Amino acid sequence: MNVNSNNNNSNVSNLSSALRQVNLGNSNTTTDQSNINFELSNGISDDKMSPNDSNTINNNMNNGMQRQRQSDMQAEQLSQQIQQQQAFSNMGPVDNSRIRKFFQNQPMEGYTLFSHRSAPNGFKVAIVLSELGLPYNTFFLDFNAGEHRAPEFVTVNPNARVPALIDHNMENLAIWESGAILQHLVNKYFKETGRASLWSDNLADQSQINAWLFFQTSGHAPMIGQALHFRYFHSQKIGSAVERYTEEVRRVYGVVEMALAERREALIMELDTENAAAYSAGTTPLSQSRFFDYPVWLVGESITIADLAFVPWNNVVDRIGINIRVEFPEVYKWTKQMMRRPAVIKALRGE
Repeated sequence: MNVNSNNNNSNVSNLSSALRQVNLGNSNTTTDQSNINFELSNGISDDKMSPNDSNTINNNMNNGMQRQRQSDMQAEQLSQQIQQQQAFSNMGPVDNSRIRKFFQNQPMEGYTLFSHRSAPNGFKVAIVLSELGLPYNTFFLDFNAGEHRAPEFVTVNPNARVPALIDHNMENLAIWESGAILQHLVNKYFKETGRASLWSDNLADQSQINAWLFFQTSGHAPMIGQALHFRYFHSQKIGSAVERYTEEVRRVYGVVEMALAERREALIMELDTENAAAYSAGTTPLSQSRFFDYPVWLVGESITIADLAFVPWNNVVDRIGINIRVEFPEVYKWTKQMMRRPAVIKALRGE
């Protein structure tokens, strides 16, 4: 998907191409399981058994069957533990030499963003840092080396995922979860400068910004992530899972599309007063308005973190077969406006 300006060659981000370079054959969900066979042998034929022998054998068989069930349960529990450990740790060694070196000599000011080159949520934070003009460095973790599991990083993010941020100006305050990081950045910027950039000084607008931010982090990003997982990374091809998550992504985009369309209609009716009656009567389509491509945002009259949170994921959604330009034209125009911004271009390039 290309939603950049006309100078496409200079504005193409590295995020979508980085995601394409991930080893699609790698899966953390497979495990080798040995078959466990249980054999019960009594060595006595039925025609020679006494009642006592029969009772003894029945007891032995019952005990044996009980032991088998217990063994089966233990084997199943062990298998589940192995799968959980593999899903979390990849069962590989941890090379924390780079992480240890960083923590031994942390910067005195600015921010350090822990991210990965194929992690949209990490680029989400980079975009906001860039938009606010804040000084930061990005530490791209090496998942193959297990750096996300290094004890030093787990102290920053106990979930051992990216992104995570260290605010060195606040005694190396560690923040994790992308939505929490964005809120921290805009609230701190507002407090220090008095300017509500990417935010609002209005409490009602703040609540709406947070609502869209939570919607993105809980409903938008996870659904695209699951669709990508079952399409490319899962050990088995499960068509129903791919379809379920892809259709849920479409439903989510439908919510955003409707909100943006309503915002556009309101804007056109407000600014294009000479044609408002024709628009209301339906004799002239809104697409004829000179304001039809004018930027609209989810909350208020300027861009906020509610909008920017969607950008990196919109930039990779073509990977699950959704063409937002065709299916969700307002989402496409909205995304294109954001992708043209210099700070967004810089962040998506990993600069």
